[in-house]
Amino acid sequence: MKKIFWSYLWLILGAALFLCMGWRLNAPIAMWLAPIFMLRFVRTQKRWTSAFLAIPVMTLVLFANVHGGWDFSIPAEIGIGLARAMPILIAMYLDRYLSQRLPPALSILVYPATYVILDWIIAFSPLGSNFSMAPTQFASLPLVQLASVTGIWGITFVVSWLASVSNLVWEQRFDLKLVRGPVIFFTTVVSVSLMLGGLRLSNEPVAATVKIAGITVEHSHNYWDEIIDLNTPQEQAHAYADEFSQLEEQLFNQSVRAAQFGAKVIFWSEANAMLFPEDVDTFLTRAQTFAHDHQVYLAPSAVIFKYGQSSSDNKLWVITPAGQIAYEYTKTKSWYPTDSDGVIHFVDTPYGRIASVLCFDMDFPSFIQQAGRQSVDIMLVPAFDWQPIKPYHTEVGLFRGVENGFSVFRQVNSGTSIAVDYQGRILAYQDFFTTSERIMVADLPTRGVRTLYARWGDWFAYLMLLVMLGLLAFSIWDRRRRQET
Repeated sequence: MKKIFWSYLWLILGAALFLCMGWRLNAPIAMWLAPIFMLRFVRTQKRWTSAFLAIPVMTLVLFANVHGGWDFSIPAEIGIGLARAMPILIAMYLDRYLSQRLPPALSILVYPATYVILDWIIAFSPLGSNFSMAPTQFASLPLVQLASVTGIWGITFVVSWLASVSNLVWEQRFDLKLVRGPVIFFTTVVSVSLMLGGLRLSNEPVAATVKIAGITVEHSHNYWDEIIDLNTPQEQAHAYADEFSQLEEQLFNQSVRAAQFGAKVIFWSEANAMLFPEDVDTFLTRAQTFAHDHQVYLAPSAVIFKYGQSSSDNKLWVITPAGQIAYEYTKTKSWYPTDSDGVIHFVDTPYGRIASVLCFDMDFPSFIQQAGRQSVDIMLVPAFDWQPIKPYHTEVGLFRGVENGFSVFRQVNSGTSIAVDYQGRILAYQDFFTTSERIMVADLPTRGVRTLYARWGDWFAYLMLLVMLGLLAFSIWDRRRRQET
């Protein structure tokens, strides 16, 4: 009975800590501790069926974590809770199976390597890297630097690895002499990673900077709920024409102020302008004239309505000081239908190579790798969030800058705007809900760096796949060898 009590205590404690796995709640230290106790529960169950209790518990906890943080129905949120729980639990069940069949030095790799593989696979799904464990560690800059080499998968591995090592020590009743090798191996790798991360941070960007302004004008209505999602016909949509005209006027007036501040690059938060299809050409002519008259790079963002359809075009344009449209970009990763070509465009400027994507696009490491391969220096990210997911959703996307070696300026309507250099160092920060003057100005380095991750991509995830195949093969070979003898 005493063993059962302690076993379920570990389940409760681990689940409670997983409640702080980013999104609405985020406690970075919780992600180092939670897997220790949950793995302890899974390992100490006499039968597999007993360990399955962790599935509904974890699903409930991660549902509570995401509930109200995204515009989903309750069943969909439960599904997301299950999707978040399964990679962790599958990795733990595989650890339970293999941990007693492998030498200690190898057994400590099972859980973190498996979780990395599954986490990486999920990043290709519509969820992206939103619910990965790695983004919870954004505040730990020395650890964050590991993303420039391994992507976020190296961070996920290190954070998860502690659970396996701790349970190995736990099973030896904390007699470190019996597990000296694995503990020294773990401690050395983590210490060296943090030391190298600190050294990278000590080498701050030395390039000249450019003053960039992000602009947000608050919407007076939720136009998605009131127009877009309702298949609104033309005559009803035009009831909002005066509001849209006033919104456009405010955006250009704020852009004038930004230019007066000395900004050389000005962009608007996602879908900040609202356009009817017949007004797009007039709008772009005005934007081109503005960029030319003020000698700035202007990147206006807008939604273009489709009458009678529950969809719209979510676009941005980058316009040069010559008044020419350098490129047009349509949001690629979206819950709405999109006709994006899936290409990240860029423009070479006196202030470095500048590219831009929209909001949710930044949650997909494999997609943003394009910018790393193109040696982009600055990424402009117009975004639109809502209060329950700030500032976490912004931080998820900022990892792309560290991974690929470019600075990121994310301007967010109804969220947290942050500008960082390519090391993740915060250069500007603005909370939409506590700031009345929603122009954010930051000086960003005009040159990025080429990272190992930008060159090699998800090599670390592939390495973990090879490691797991090797561990499975070794366990099968060793079992047959023991049976023969």
